[in-house]
Amino acid sequence: MIPFINLGSLQIPTFFLVISVSLSLMLFLLSREVDRQQKSRKLAFDLALTLMIAGFVGGRLLHVFYEEWTYYSANPLQVLYFWNGGFVFLGGLLLCLIAGYIFTRIHKVNFLEWADFFTPLFSLGHALGRIGCFLSGCCYGSYCTLPWAIDGRHPTTLYLFFSELLIFFSLLGLRRYRFFQQTTGALFVLWLTVHSSVRFYTEYFRDDFRGIFIRLPLFGSLSISQLISLFIIFNGCVFLVRSLISFRRSSR
Repeated sequence: MIPFINLGSLQIPTFFLVISVSLSLMLFLLSREVDRQQKSRKLAFDLALTLMIAGFVGGRLLHVFYEEWTYYSANPLQVLYFWNGGFVFLGGLLLCLIAGYIFTRIHKVNFLEWADFFTPLFSLGHALGRIGCFLSGCCYGSYCTLPWAIDGRHPTTLYLFFSELLIFFSLLGLRRYRFFQQTTGALFVLWLTVHSSVRFYTEYFRDDFRGIFIRLPLFGSLSISQLISLFIIFNGCVFLVRSLISFRRSSR
């Protein structure tokens, strides 16, 4: 783990560096996608800025209030030291969905259409963010004796990185198919469903703070993240199956 890069007396948090580079790459790719899909450049970048702020605030707030409230309540100024890391993906995702929905309602455009547009960028951005997690040493896994263990632990952040990278390239290929081109929201819901499936599984190997656990038949003790993932998986599968049936009927 390399939480900091030392340049003389200057310490640069690797998490902040990775996120900064990732956002720059996302904006570059966004510009290319806007041209390729002939979207409104102003609308796309305004929405992107809204989502970045929402993701940042949502991820930070959930970390502060859910994971580390005891620490931050005693050190309130540390809440502002975001460059040291401390974000929860689900908090960022939730606020992004709310902010994105409000934005599209105000501008009178289709929420799911724009969600599909941003989906590959969401996936790639999340994958790169996990590199930041790996370097900073957060989201670590449980102890194991596997040959690929790092410091004797499951490299859960790398599991998520490689999984999300595979999802990203799969999305680029799948979006060319008629089903995804003609079914608004299908690409976005597919990403949510597959991502949640990966997240649900990798949670079993996490050893950092996971909050409250609830025991369910068949699954054992589940974290809140796993329960949310199950909810997304179930509803995502229902949406995709219904959409596929409707698509096939209309294609006859």
